[in-house]
Amino acid sequence: MKNWALEFFRCPSCHAELDLTVFDTEKEDVRSGVLKCVQEGCNTWYPIIRGVPRLLLEALRIELTHEFKQIFGSQLLAAGLIQSASSSQSSMDELQPLKLHTIQTFGFEWIEYARFGWDDPIFNIQHEEKVFLYKSLLAQEQISGHLILDAGCGNGRYTYWAAQYGGHVIGMDLGDGVDSAYANTCHLPYVQIIQGDIFNPPFAECTYDTIFSIGVLMHTGNARRATESLMRLIKPGGSVAVHLYGRGNFIYEWVDRKLRDRTTKFSIPNLQAFTSRLWRLVRFLQRAHLLKLVGHFIRLDPHPHCIFDWYAAPIATHHTHSEVKGWFRKAGMKVVKTDEPRRLRSRLKRHVAVYDVTVRGERPA
Repeated sequence: MKNWALEFFRCPSCHAELDLTVFDTEKEDVRSGVLKCVQEGCNTWYPIIRGVPRLLLEALRIELTHEFKQIFGSQLLAAGLIQSASSSQSSMDELQPLKLHTIQTFGFEWIEYARFGWDDPIFNIQHEEKVFLYKSLLAQEQISGHLILDAGCGNGRYTYWAAQYGGHVIGMDLGDGVDSAYANTCHLPYVQIIQGDIFNPPFAECTYDTIFSIGVLMHTGNARRATESLMRLIKPGGSVAVHLYGRGNFIYEWVDRKLRDRTTKFSIPNLQAFTSRLWRLVRFLQRAHLLKLVGHFIRLDPHPHCIFDWYAAPIATHHTHSEVKGWFRKAGMKVVKTDEPRRLRSRLKRHVAVYDVTVRGERPA
């Protein structure tokens, strides 16, 4: 963990500030330690494991905390922290089962595909620059010199580009894929990766200049509430950009629902086997020049990672531009940019094709 990021962290339970106790460092990076809540009566602590602060409520990090206690039990005892975890955090919220499933599935995904978007022959880091700009709707002036949150950072490839454009970037994800994101970005001085929950963000309100969330919120179980949670973190005059799955034609939606009713119940090995079979179909359709046509009715992606990602996610809601713009307006945000087509012909075409939804809004100054 880098020292510059500490001032922005808050206890996700009570929102008080956090004190740092260091156990192990590497150069200027805290590799192991504890962030303890300073609020009297809370006394919750959060482990820093392999350079990543794990700022999750206790019910979402039981295994991590157990592992940490086994390694650093004597230091925790000496610091008076060994019995400090708040039992009240163990209560289940309505999205708890989904969150635990998401941690397992996406944690595996971002470890298995740790270098997707970095050194893949096609989907490499240069390719991802264009994807980042297209899916965030951000220009350099919304990034350079600003404090940025990448909400749902995956393996860190968009976090990287936000840093390259001059931002001080905190990349947050729910799953264990944060270890891949850390490995991919730890050499960057103004990038900090953390493990956190969008619904219980470890930050104070009005912390960030710019927030973007690419391909994440539709997996949360309540995309609107997740978007509103991010909006509370933005400063007056700052912007929030969200990129979600769009709603396709009725045949596409029916096929997708039927397939995902099965695939979301698969074990990880069965998901990998399903991905391999669908990838072989994709390559056949590419050779037959039929992929684009068939893709209007079933989700077929040009990379095994993307196929796994689509069919593994425990939940994936589909949205429209008017719906997402409505979330921004009802929250008092001004919609400043979308990827919605303006011409009637393009709009009619989107009733047949499958598309994504990206909206960027600003909080009034």
